[in-house]
Formats: sequence, structure tokens, C-alpha cells
Amino acid sequence: MVNLPSTDVAASMKVGLSDARNSLIRVAICATHPIQYQAPLWRLLARQPGLHVRAFFGTDMSIRGYRDPGFGVSVKWDTPLLDGYEHEFISTDPKVQQISFTHPGFRGIYARLRAFAPDVVVLTAYASLFHLGSLRAARRLGAKVVMRHEASDIAQSRSRFKGAIRDILLRVLYNRVDEFAAIGTEARRHLIRLGTKKERIGFSPYCVDSDFMETQVENWQPQRANLRTEIEARPDDIVFVFAGKLVAKKDPLLIVSALKLLPEELRQRIHLVVAGDGELKSDLESQGRAVLGPRLHTMGFLNQSEIGRAYTMGDVLILPSRRGEGETWGLVVNEAMQFGLPAIVSDGVGSRSDLVEEGEAGFSFQSGDATELSYAIKKYAALLPARRLSMSEDARRRVKEFTIDEAARGLSESILKLNSQR
Repeated sequence: MVNLPSTDVAASMKVGLSDARNSLIRVAICATHPIQYQAPLWRLLARQPGLHVRAFFGTDMSIRGYRDPGFGVSVKWDTPLLDGYEHEFISTDPKVQQISFTHPGFRGIYARLRAFAPDVVVLTAYASLFHLGSLRAARRLGAKVVMRHEASDIAQSRSRFKGAIRDILLRVLYNRVDEFAAIGTEARRHLIRLGTKKERIGFSPYCVDSDFMETQVENWQPQRANLRTEIEARPDDIVFVFAGKLVAKKDPLLIVSALKLLPEELRQRIHLVVAGDGELKSDLESQGRAVLGPRLHTMGFLNQSEIGRAYTMGDVLILPSRRGEGETWGLVVNEAMQFGLPAIVSDGVGSRSDLVEEGEAGFSFQSGDATELSYAIKKYAALLPARRLSMSEDARRRVKEFTIDEAARGLSESILKLNSQR
């Protein structure tokens, strides 16, 4: 028989629980929508001692499922986006199908934040009305603000005039932010260039759900031999992988142009696995088959629990994104390196400075230059098996510094630091 507490004891316990909850640092996360690589961070942050975390999302678009204009297919992620942390949706309007500067809006965010009474507000971006409205609401409520965003000076090309105007506006905006949790080297460079003091910059590395991805490594790696047999890759063949949207900014057709420049003998040993979909799919298939024949393998869009199939087949990732067209990081590099794939990336990929060291965990080349990309491919092909294994191990080692645990630890440090200043 279970002994229930008396009314007085129960009331005392309730008060004690309320006092304990009130002693926690109240953290509001403001993001436009649940995102598959951010949800694990919010989940882990909510488990940090001393924090009471609640996410405020502008729309439930990614939960309902939506048509991704880049992939050209309907997307609904097969990993949990809301488990393990408190959350609220500011709007559940089914008309919202894409994220833009105006959608979702910020109407209602002030009232929701005021009811929660946050000590610290975490912003994930600035380039939307939702985030700007959230920042304004946080300042009105007297909360401290930490921003963890995809800051970069190489992601977008602008005229000198537009660049100057952007810098002025960002300096004003950044002065209203108390702390930054930089995701990597390019973000830190951007912030320092705009006058942000180093003591206001923490570090919360950009990452995928590294714990989930590790379970995928364990699941798929034992199948490597069989998967390579399925695509008729011989033991000494090299399998390159492209993962992502088949759109102009990712420049997947540059891979085909580079392969054309290779000696025929080498090209006969190369396979290209393409995991993705988009407007360039038909062009990639027609041009790719003309160069590789049956050694081009298009797999279409692969969800999170299936992407490991492509990486397990592969030896090297290629990400040739165009410089200045929005590749702030390139999270497929994180995913591929967790599977032990070194990466060949353009100088337009934001993660290059952190994850790809020339000749160690991969190679880099000038964006849009097929000749340079072909040289990088030949450099990898010329490596001895022992050196390739070393590069694979280095890729795994480097990406261990960019895990969900490290991201949560860094963001927690910024939150605790700000709360101590209140």
C-alpha cells in the first residue's frame, strides 16, 4: 500500500517544487520552425541542470510536412523533432509552406515570451521578421540575448554598396545582442570584423545529430561490402558521393565537368553516388551517364535514416558549392566525416576552415573551377591505401569536435555567463 502525503505535506511539496522551478534559469529558444539538426540540441539543452528550456516556433510547417523547393519533393523528416523539450507554436497556419523574410511573422511572440518570463533568449538567426520581432520582445522584457546563427562573409556575394549597408545594419543589430555562440571559424571572423569584442563570442560548434548519426554508422558500416557490390564497385574502384539538393548553388554539374578532364583509365575506376533531388537532376543524369555510364548512381532524396546508405558506399564526399551563393556551412560534410569520408570541398563551403585541412581530412579547390576539382580528385586517387585510411581516421577525429554534446556545452556556457550578468 502506498502512503500518500497529508494535505499539508502535499501543499509543502508543491511549494517546494515551485520554488525549485523558479530558481532555474528560464531559457526561451526562438526559431522559425523545428529543424532536424537543431532539435537534438534543444533536447540536450533541456537536460542541462539549472535550466528551464522552452522553444517558441513561428510555424509548425516542418511537422506537417512541406514541399521543399530545392529538393523538389515533399519532405517530412523521419527523426523526432519535438521530443524531449517544451515547445510552443506561435502559428499553425497551414498556408505557411516556406520560410521567408515575412513568413512566419512575429505576431504573438511578445505575449508568449512575457508569459514565460525568460531570463535568456536564444536566437538562431536574424534575417526574418520572426527573429527581429523576437529580439525586440526580448529587449522589452529585459531578457539577455544570445545568438547562435550561420554568420559568414563568404556565403553571399554583394556589391560594395550593398555590403556596406549590410555592415552598418548588422553593427546596429549586433549591439543589441549580449553574447554570440559562434558555430565555427568563419562566424567568428565575421563577428570580429564587425567590431564584436572577443569576450562576447563563445563557441557552440555547428553539428548534425551526431549521436543519431553514430547509430547509423554502426547500422550501415557492416553492410559496406554488400552495398558496394550492389553498384558493382570493384575493390580498387573509388566511389565519390554527392549529398544535397541538386540546385545551382551546390553546383553538382561541376563534378561531371571535372570527371571529363580525367584520364580515361582513371575515370573507368570511378563511381559517383548522388543522394539528392532537385531541378538539375535530369541534367546531372544525362551528362553524368555520358561520362560515367552505369557508374553514375542517383538515389534520389534520402531521409535521415537512409542517408547512411550513400555514405557507407563511398570513399570521399564532394561538395562543390559556389562561393557567395549561400553555403554557410555544409552539414553534409559533418555527416560524411562521421562515416569516415574525407571531403573535397570548394572555397565556398563554410565548414572548410574547420573540418577540411588540405591533405589531412580532404582537399579544397576554387569554386567553379573544374580543372582544380579534377586535380583534387587525382590527388586522392594517387594516394596509397594506408594514406587513404589515415585520411578517413582524421575525418572521424576532426568531426568529434563538432558534436551535439559540444554544441550544448558551449551554448550552456553562454547562457550561464549571461545570467550571471543579470
